[in-house]
Amino acid sequence: MSHLKVSVVVPARNAATWLGECLESIGRQHPHEMIVIDGCSTDDTVQIARSFGARVISDEGRGLPAARMLGARSANSDVVALIDADVVLPPGSLEELLGEFETGGFDGLQFGLASESDGPGYWGSALAWHHNHSRVRSWFGVCATLMRRDVLLSVGFDDNFRSGEDIELKIRLEDAGYRLGVSPTTVVRHRFADTYDCARDQWLQDGAGLARTIRKHPARAGWMLALPLLASVRGAGLSLILAPRYLPYWAGFLLYNYRSMFGEILRPQNQPISVGGNAAWLAAARVAPMLTGFLFWALAALVLPPTQIGLGSAVVSAALLTVQLGMLGVGPATLTLLPRETDGGRRLIATSLLTVGIFSLVVGGALAAITHSLGSGVGEAWNNPLVTLVFLATALFAASAYQLDHIGVAQERADRTLVRSLVQSLVQLAFLAGAFAVGIRDLLVVIGAVGAGALLSVLVGLRQLGRAHVSPDWRHGLRPGPALRLLKPGLPNHALMLADRAPGYLLPLIVAATLGPAATAAWYIVWMMASAVFFVPQSAGFTLQTALAGPRSKPGLVASAMRASLLLTLAAGLILMVAGPFLLSLLGPQYASAWVLLPVLVPALLLSCFTQVYYGLCRAQGRLVESTSVALVAAILVVAPAAAVAQQYGLTGVSVLWSVAQAAVALIAVRRLIKLTREMPAAATGGVPSAARHEPTGIEKP
Repeated sequence: MSHLKVSVVVPARNAATWLGECLESIGRQHPHEMIVIDGCSTDDTVQIARSFGARVISDEGRGLPAARMLGARSANSDVVALIDADVVLPPGSLEELLGEFETGGFDGLQFGLASESDGPGYWGSALAWHHNHSRVRSWFGVCATLMRRDVLLSVGFDDNFRSGEDIELKIRLEDAGYRLGVSPTTVVRHRFADTYDCARDQWLQDGAGLARTIRKHPARAGWMLALPLLASVRGAGLSLILAPRYLPYWAGFLLYNYRSMFGEILRPQNQPISVGGNAAWLAAARVAPMLTGFLFWALAALVLPPTQIGLGSAVVSAALLTVQLGMLGVGPATLTLLPRETDGGRRLIATSLLTVGIFSLVVGGALAAITHSLGSGVGEAWNNPLVTLVFLATALFAASAYQLDHIGVAQERADRTLVRSLVQSLVQLAFLAGAFAVGIRDLLVVIGAVGAGALLSVLVGLRQLGRAHVSPDWRHGLRPGPALRLLKPGLPNHALMLADRAPGYLLPLIVAATLGPAATAAWYIVWMMASAVFFVPQSAGFTLQTALAGPRSKPGLVASAMRASLLLTLAAGLILMVAGPFLLSLLGPQYASAWVLLPVLVPALLLSCFTQVYYGLCRAQGRLVESTSVALVAAILVVAPAAAVAQQYGLTGVSVLWSVAQAAVALIAVRRLIKLTREMPAAATGGVPSAARHEPTGIEKP
């Protein structure tokens, strides 16, 4: 009988239970050759493979991706079939798939998979049910797949992956324009072991694989991060309708996927992230907690009266304003200085954290004293000394957490910021829910929850630094020399930072003083949503500054930062426009009516992309006087008439006022970006997008 022109590669490690049936089903197809890649098995895998006439090669335990590539390099046919040991081929199926493969002009074509349990128990059945009812069935994978050998060798698996290598390979194959598919008619049996350990290992491997893929392809981070959650929601819904007994499976799936994903992200990595990727990670760290942040304030709004919500939001705004005032420009200075440190920045990190912590306490005390003397608005909160103490602690922890964000960006590892941001938001929500559950319903709970979340964020951040072997050198942290080294470039940066951000934190205080706590509650929730989006363009500006200051400055940085900023801000803004009105309606009519503010705020957020990239370029080039002057224009346009506009036109007037100021400063920023990039060498930047209407030019380092 003639042989099919296919080399079959079967990676196997301790697969004696299934390998015999797998190889027997392959042998009946009469392929050109069978190659078993042994992963240092300790059972009868090698003996079984040889008994079926397979050629056995050891991969010396280098893992599944390496095993498949070794098999492809050893194959003699132009078409390679990658078949896992847990797959059984029905008679004639390999020839049928080869016909589809050649007729359709595919570069990679997977068998359809009919999953089944290897036993009568719960876990194998749940795994099979999951696969048979999920969208994964239509996704190209490599557990039972035909591929052109030259394509596989040219693109190849990433040997750094121990799981998720099929998803990552699919991304690169599609980006390269290769034709991939899954057969709808030629189906093979795909078996799952019937144990809880197998299910848990599958979940853990899935989560770790997604984390590695996110790290390598940060532009896809949002989708990859949401994938386990979306799959769990869909799977639990189908289970509820079709098979309720599998609901516990989905709880384990969700828990272990994210546990493994975040554990992998927390693991120290030596490779820095690209400018666009760093911006995407930092943006994700700001946007991802938007849902939990909304739930936090929604829960507070449902339990506490609007007057307490308004006062609580004013205190939180005061804490955030304290952070901005107390930073003294240390954060932006860190972005420039830390990439140049030869010791990994251990001393500089300690100095920066201690500096912002001390000055935030000083500024917080002064702000509380000043507002208390004024009496109205947030000043009423300081009548309770315990609120004042919690406010100061919250400001201290929040300033430290914010500085850790700058450190992560400066290390080109903003992915760590996402983990801390999620921890912070989840702890805040859990703290508030726990307090309400035991009957504690007070303004102090809201402020305490924010402080508890910030504290946990700081603890996680210090652990991340320790695992990356750059633990702060606290012994030298308080020495005046390193502090002055930070403050010298920091204080000029501080003026720009204050002019840029202070209006956002002053507006809730102005609204509280002019319209009262109830109106402040509605404004703060909408403003919180808009602020989550506003962090996206800010992230692009920070990452551009860091990239220009570090040794990895290369062509296209301005263009890369601008593209990332515009795309991510547009996506986040559209989400806010769609979901915002619905979320506000859940809180009641007082909050629901505030949806009209969103169409005013979101377009201005998109315009701020140009402004924030301009600020990042100015910081890198030392043009702080110029950029601070531009930021002051926006600040004056917002803050000076804010009280009068609020009294006359309410919250809508405040929104329009802020948007007009953003539009005005964006026009100035665009004009300056065009001029600055035209003046610089083209080799350094690649220019800004065509929306700014100029040819790609460059920038020079400061």
